Amino acid sequence: MLSEMDYLQITIRELADRAQINRKTFYLHYPSMDDLLYKLQKDMLERFFEPVKDARIPSDLEKIVRNCYECSEASDTLDQKIFSSKGHFPIAEPDIENTDIVCFDASYDHLPMSEKRFLLVYINGCLSEIYKQWVRSGRREPMEEMIRLTLRLILNGIGLTP
Repeated sequence: MLSEMDYLQITIRELADRAQINRKTFYLHYPSMDDLLYKLQKDMLERFFEPVKDARIPSDLEKIVRNCYECSEASDTLDQKIFSSKGHFPIAEPDIENTDIVCFDASYDHLPMSEKRFLLVYINGCLSEIYKQWVRSGRREPMEEMIRLTLRLILNGIGLTP
């Protein structure tokens, strides 16, 4: 259905009808369409990050950025539609305050969990927004150049000090 219409146009009734299941069966597995979308996005991201699951920030940042660009470029239209669909979020997020973040080098162990969380938000935000802008602008720059630019911006920002 995502290949035919926008996510927000899909109803549970129509999805259940097309899947030839009862709506109650849908609700046994997902409380809402947003929960289904969240599961699809989470599954896709797990596949996406599998090749770099043992990577550490900042030492393996190039490997992570390269993987993101290469996986994004290799993804099919449906994966891209799943990833870019926006539901009626926010859905409850995992309690990151009580979870170890193991993707940082040991040199980051001294940072409080809140700072680690903001670092991950910063890195993810930079990477995804730079990639999306590159796609919107028609991928005029070579991917290798975009990987280098993304790394430079994540690691050094714009080089100004307050």
